[in-house]
Amino acid sequence: MASIIEKLIGYVELARPHNLLVSALTTTIGYLVVASHLKSYGLNPLIPIATVTLVAAGGYTINDYYDADVDSINKPYRPIPSGRVARQEALVFSIALTVVGVSLSIVSGLITFLFAVANAVLVHAYSRTIKTTGFLGNIVVSLQGANSIVYGGLALSEYEASLSLALYALLPAIYAFALLLSREVVKTIEDMEADAVRGVKSLPRVLGPRIAANVAAIFAAFVVVISPIPYFFGFGIVYLTLASLTDIIIIYSIYRLLRKDFKSNPIEVSSKVRSIMKVAIFVGSMAFLIDALLKVTSFSLLP
Repeated sequence: MASIIEKLIGYVELARPHNLLVSALTTTIGYLVVASHLKSYGLNPLIPIATVTLVAAGGYTINDYYDADVDSINKPYRPIPSGRVARQEALVFSIALTVVGVSLSIVSGLITFLFAVANAVLVHAYSRTIKTTGFLGNIVVSLQGANSIVYGGLALSEYEASLSLALYALLPAIYAFALLLSREVVKTIEDMEADAVRGVKSLPRVLGPRIAANVAAIFAAFVVVISPIPYFFGFGIVYLTLASLTDIIIIYSIYRLLRKDFKSNPIEVSSKVRSIMKVAIFVGSMAFLIDALLKVTSFSLLP
C-alpha cells in the first residue's frame, strides 16, 4: 500500500510537469502573438494556459491508463504498475483534469470552448488507438503542439471580439506543426526496435528508415522555406534573427539525415538528429515568443 506522499508524487508523475511547461510556453506564444496586435486586452493569460496544461495533463494521465499493461513490463516504475496510483484512480484523475480545463475555456466564448472540447477528444483518441497507427499518430502529436499555439491566440481574440486576429497565431502554429512532425518522424526511426515489439506501423518500419528520413527532411526543409514569411506579416528583426539561427540548425539536421553514414547506423544518427532538432524547436519558439513579447511590452510603455 502506497503512502499518501507516494501517491501524490505518483499523481504528479502522471501529469508530467516538465511537458506541461512546454504546453504553457506554446499557449503563451499564441496569446502574445494576438496581444501584439491589440493596444489593450482583458483576458488573463493564465486562463488559456490553465486550459491547455490541464487538458494536456489529462492526456498524459489517460495515456498511462491505457499503457498500464505494457508499462508493467517495460516501465514498472511508472505510477500505475508500481502500485502508487490505482488504474481506476488514474482514469478519474484524467477525467477531472480534462473537465476542469475544458470548463475554463468557456470564459473566452463558444468557439474557444468547442475548440478545447475537440482537442480534448483528440488527445483521448490518440492515447486509446491513434498512437499505434504510425504516421497518423505522428501527425496528431504534432497537431496537438500546434493547436496549443492556436488556442492561446483564439482564446484572446474571441474574448476581445476580434476573431480575425486568431489568424496571426496560425503562422507560428504552421511553423511548429511542420517542425514537430519532422522530429516525430525522426523519433520513429530511433524507436524502430521498440515499435517492432509494440507492433506500431511507423514509417521506417513500413517504408524503411531511408524513406522515413527523406520525409523528415522534406518537412524540415519546408520550415526553412516558410521561415521568412512571418516577417512580412508584422514580426520584426528579432524574429528574423532567431528564425535564421533556427534555419541553420535545421539545415544541419537535414544534412545529418541525408549523409551516407545514415544507412549504416540509422538509429544512432536519428537519436543525434532528434536532439539537434529539439534545440531548433526551442530557438524557433523563442523567435516568436520574444518578438511578440517585445511588441506587447512596447504598447504598455506608450503614454
